[in-house]
Amino acid sequence: MNLITGIDIGTTKIAVIIAELKNDEINIIGFGESISNGLRRGVVVDIDKTANAIENALNKAEEQAEIEIESAWIGITGEHVKGINCSGTITISNNEFMNPAGEKITKESINKVLEHAEAINLSPQRKILHTLSREFKIDDNSNIKNPEGLSGHRLEANVHLVTIARNIESDLKTCLDRIGLDFNGFILEPLASASSVLDNDEKQLGVALIDIGGGTSDIIIYSNNSVIHTAAIPLGGMSITNDIAYGLTVNLDQAEQLKCKHGIAKEALSSDDKNIIIKGTNERPDIELSQKKLASIIEARMKEIFHLAKSEIRKVENEVKLNFGVVLTGGGSRLTNIDDLAQEVFELEVKIGKPNSINGIDDIINNPRYATTIGLIKYVANGPNNKRIHKNTNDTIHILNILKRNGYKLLKYLNLK
Repeated sequence: MNLITGIDIGTTKIAVIIAELKNDEINIIGFGESISNGLRRGVVVDIDKTANAIENALNKAEEQAEIEIESAWIGITGEHVKGINCSGTITISNNEFMNPAGEKITKESINKVLEHAEAINLSPQRKILHTLSREFKIDDNSNIKNPEGLSGHRLEANVHLVTIARNIESDLKTCLDRIGLDFNGFILEPLASASSVLDNDEKQLGVALIDIGGGTSDIIIYSNNSVIHTAAIPLGGMSITNDIAYGLTVNLDQAEQLKCKHGIAKEALSSDDKNIIIKGTNERPDIELSQKKLASIIEARMKEIFHLAKSEIRKVENEVKLNFGVVLTGGGSRLTNIDDLAQEVFELEVKIGKPNSINGIDDIINNPRYATTIGLIKYVANGPNNKRIHKNTNDTIHILNILKRNGYKLLKYLNLK
């Protein structure tokens, strides 16, 4: 069986998908989800809580798939993620004789020029997560996607580098190590989400994807089928929940229920009738609330998120035309009328992006909440193409983790842990 496992380690949820690749189709054979309360804005703040939540979701997926998983691809996000556009140039020459027609470009030449593009001044506390090719240039010919086999004297690569903080990655590895799970590699979450909700036309002609998660709202901008810009805003669905809790003096569980059941993103489209009743806590009286009051709190925060996203888009507005506007995905995109508010702020076409081209449970594959988890599977299944994934290649650690995971399960079964 050709299996891929993806784990979305989010601020509000841990989601695991085990998928089988068969006859060019992706089929979900296992799914698990658990509540996440060990992260804040995409960053681990409690190792034990995070590890337990990952294990809980993983066990559910394994039970449904009737298979034990040894390794997985892990989504990563947070304010620590930074994107930068760089370039590298090499001379193509196989010997001392200069061929007037130039030399044929090989895979080794491509890897070499990408390594030159990666040679940036980077703090020791940071590392490169992804090297995403934007275009290659051979002599005076630009906008080449795959230069292999072409001839020339000089090869240039324009890339988008995604860098992360080493300690944030290390903390995620520690959580996985706690449950004896090996990792294949880390993948930037908005990059994964784009794989599940955007099509080639959108990526080619220009689009901005905003993934509204629990702790962060991630942005990725495409044009000419290449990543032009990435960013993370440290605000998300939990920010709205907290605003409701403080604004209405209710607990966080009540605030989350109000947001999900009665929330609307645009105050002008809400009702002024006081038909929402909130049960009082700790002997406090019940509260009667209008949808308009609730919407005013939600709209204020969503406008802030959208204006910050608009600022990120403006950074590349001179080189990108967003012909396909803005696509919203993630759990936060399920807010009623959120597309109307987004159109008002961005003054562009807006749609809600749902995962596609994968077979499985309808509640999962048609739900923006799982765009990242499904995207992790699709990003890996679609192969390398124009991306270099910095993978885990330590076979010794891989073997030890297989043994450790099986031993860990045995200890828990015997109640010795």
